[in-house]
Amino acid sequence: MKYYQISASPDHKIIGVKNGIYQVEIDENSVVKMDNYLEFRQHFSRKNQNFWNEQEKIYRLFPPALHGKMLKNAKVTDVMGYAPGYRFLDYIYSDRFIDIFKVFNHGNYKTFDINLRGVGEKYNFLFLETIINEEINFEQSSIITGHKALNDVKHHQVRNKDEYYSFLQQNPLGKFEKIAIPRQYFEKDIISIQAIPNKFYSEKLVDFLLDCDITGLQIGYNNSVQLEFI
Repeated sequence: MKYYQISASPDHKIIGVKNGIYQVEIDENSVVKMDNYLEFRQHFSRKNQNFWNEQEKIYRLFPPALHGKMLKNAKVTDVMGYAPGYRFLDYIYSDRFIDIFKVFNHGNYKTFDINLRGVGEKYNFLFLETIINEEINFEQSSIITGHKALNDVKHHQVRNKDEYYSFLQQNPLGKFEKIAIPRQYFEKDIISIQAIPNKFYSEKLVDFLLDCDITGLQIGYNNSVQLEFI
């Protein structure tokens, strides 16, 4: 099965704005003093150093429905960037997208509501249970520095997560060319990995989303990290 990394489109012809990042501005004013919102905000904060060891906490979070508004000239798409951001809640997704997502093969997940001013359809934040760095087989993975276009790619041997963290401190632009994960995740249609910014979608899911005219996707057909299941 083929997998491609997916992100929200930065193309201004698709998203309507030229910032290349987001279409929606979050309005926190109506909820910022609510305890259940503050707990949600703190959990998805960069200050939460224990985030990956308490992923299950998402099922105990019940924030109020958040609100947002479209930027001037922004177009409504099914997948949209937003600001200010919540760590690990990368984009917002239309109900149409979520309805498709639900019938495919995925891990545990939770959605959080967001209402967009002047937009009829409901939108959602989506958190998908994520493969943490401890589960990665670094010896079977491939990490590189440099760029193929400049013909200066170098491969580096990293044996475990501690060596990986040390490597990144010395090589902040280093990246995975191939990443090896447990075979139990094979045939999942969406895979989220802590060490990789964008989620992996199966070719089957990508094709179905496109057939359903889901908008706002950028598909990494030629530049996705290779997945290996061991």
